[in-house]
Amino acid sequence: MHFTDYPLDSEVFRLFWNMKLHSFFARLALRYLLTWGIETNSLSHRIALTYLVHKGLETNSLFDRLALTYVLNGGLETNSVFGRLARAYLVKRGFETNSLFDTIARAFMHLLKRGPQTRNLFEKMALMYLLKRCDEAVHKGLSVRGFADVFDLARVEGGHLIDQNLQRISKTPMAWQTAKIAVACRSIEAFHQENMDDFRYTAELGYWTGALERLRQLEKEENSESD
Repeated sequence: MHFTDYPLDSEVFRLFWNMKLHSFFARLALRYLLTWGIETNSLSHRIALTYLVHKGLETNSLFDRLALTYVLNGGLETNSVFGRLARAYLVKRGFETNSLFDTIARAFMHLLKRGPQTRNLFEKMALMYLLKRCDEAVHKGLSVRGFADVFDLARVEGGHLIDQNLQRISKTPMAWQTAKIAVACRSIEAFHQENMDDFRYTAELGYWTGALERLRQLEKEENSESD
């Protein structure tokens, strides 16, 4: 595609136009695992997620790791004294549900990148287990909710993409307009893709639709504040 008639921020345009969606699909698979996983109460499931949390955490605090491990194992579902203490501690430390998911997703993406080439036995075991369970969860989710759920989950992730890059794309009016053009182009491209399985097609279309909707929402809010 050529956009010579439009003044563009080349860095912002490349950011979206060249973006690979590996991280998005990893996050989508994890969302299905956490929602539709067949073995969510099994010891293997909890061990695998706990392993991801500890691999993805950017803090070395022992108390942070203990509290988050407690959360993963259903600690906040109880009303025990320890549960209340753990909840208060995590709130004070700034840990939220989304940040916990982001931590798990970051570690899962790391595992996927290393793939079968890793020599770490624990990484190999975790990857084999998670890939199998994610695949089962996706099939179960599709059988119950269909592809509409895929689109909705992908839309949410697309909105997160804009929020994550908001500082960069809102620096100048040109950067903002470039982001709108690039995301619109990706959504059009996703709509017209052929020879793609239904799951991936729906997910990519939902992702870029969500990103475009988030841009429009933010622009509408900005215009309302200016009036």
